[in-house]
Amino acid sequence: MNIPLRTTTTWKLGLVGCFAWTLSACATDPSIEEGQRAAEAVAMAGEIVGLARAFAAPSTGLRSDVEAAQRAAAAAQAAFTPGGCTRVQLQGNAVRVAFVGECRGPYGTTLLDGALVATVSLRGAQTEVSLSGELRTRHSTLRPVVSVRLSALGESYQIEYAGNFTGVGARGTAVNFDGRGIGSLDPTCVQLSGSAAITAGSDPWNLTIANFNRCADGCPMSGGSLLLNRAAGTQTLVELTGGANVSVTGVRGRSETATVPCGD
Repeated sequence: MNIPLRTTTTWKLGLVGCFAWTLSACATDPSIEEGQRAAEAVAMAGEIVGLARAFAAPSTGLRSDVEAAQRAAAAAQAAFTPGGCTRVQLQGNAVRVAFVGECRGPYGTTLLDGALVATVSLRGAQTEVSLSGELRTRHSTLRPVVSVRLSALGESYQIEYAGNFTGVGARGTAVNFDGRGIGSLDPTCVQLSGSAAITAGSDPWNLTIANFNRCADGCPMSGGSLLLNRAAGTQTLVELTGGANVSVTGVRGRSETATVPCGD
């Protein structure tokens, strides 16, 4: 029997879509898709915490929060490229960055529009950068209320982060993330470890984050993991395998490869 060309094409496209997304209608275990959503939520958290790097500046010789903000404003002016893609305003110890063109930010984050406010405070030998605002990146819309404490260590910063954000991920999933943890901001990567309560298009669950690294290409590095814990006692494990792919092991013990929006 001859199959019409249009029917054959539709069948092929459906199969390709199934392999490309791995999940959604093609998944047999809903916890696999939840694992993918968890990975995307942590990638969004990495974008936010990583933006603190744009405001990081040496604290030596500073005598006030206002002086710290002045130094942070100069750092931010240079951190977002190309020149002219932002308007930076300083009011007291608050630095407001409005994105008026497509910008490249820390760790491969591409910022399209919106505004970010960094309130800078001296905390002894540490500097605290509290981020708020609403902005749109290549893959997400983000509304953060997050504080990042930075301790200088050579060219890197050890960090403690805490706070929450709401947003919309690349696949249109509404995300609510409330977490805290530790990590680092080095010249090429932001690293996060910690815990968070998350809602990402599903029932709430708790997440343990271990060594999530987002680097200059905007994608996670291999070696980290995310453990999704549900109230029912079941778990999903997400292992970062490098680049856009992650390995998700659902509650039925089946592992699948999923993708996380990253890079350009």
